[in-house]
Amino acid sequence: MSRVYPRYAIAAVAAVLIKNNRILLVKRGHPPGAGKWSIPGGALEPGEKLVDAAKRELKEETGLEAEAIGILWVLNNIVYDEKRNPLYHYLIVDVLFNPDTIKGELRPGGDAVDVKWFEINELSKVPGVSRTTLQLIRRITRYGYIYLPIEEVDHISVSITRNQCE
Repeated sequence: MSRVYPRYAIAAVAAVLIKNNRILLVKRGHPPGAGKWSIPGGALEPGEKLVDAAKRELKEETGLEAEAIGILWVLNNIVYDEKRNPLYHYLIVDVLFNPDTIKGELRPGGDAVDVKWFEINELSKVPGVSRTTLQLIRRITRYGYIYLPIEEVDHISVSITRNQCE
């Protein structure tokens, strides 16, 4: 499925890592959001579970590993073209990670051209921060770190034969 003018919304994750009132962001190298600072993340691969996708994206884009603790937010992110057609459409699940479990060495990777920790209280003054990242910060400021614990998230998988699908 094409990511540009998709037929359906694309399921995606964002790996939210906050430590000592600083949030980890990556600078995007490719559209959508090229050149913007945003939460590490990307599309789920077929058959991939939410937490596994968030862990993979965190490691690919930042070099860090950590343990997921919950679902912080779900964002329906639609970017329209000049004719109001959906140019991009992602349903993004923000997965919150435990900062006490961080391992690895910070370095950009994947489609990230840079990675950096930012003070949450100063983020609105930083040029080039994505609107979705700023929305998440406003939400955290308003409601705190309210999240659905990972053990409450369904990970139902079944195996069926191709004949059962037809």
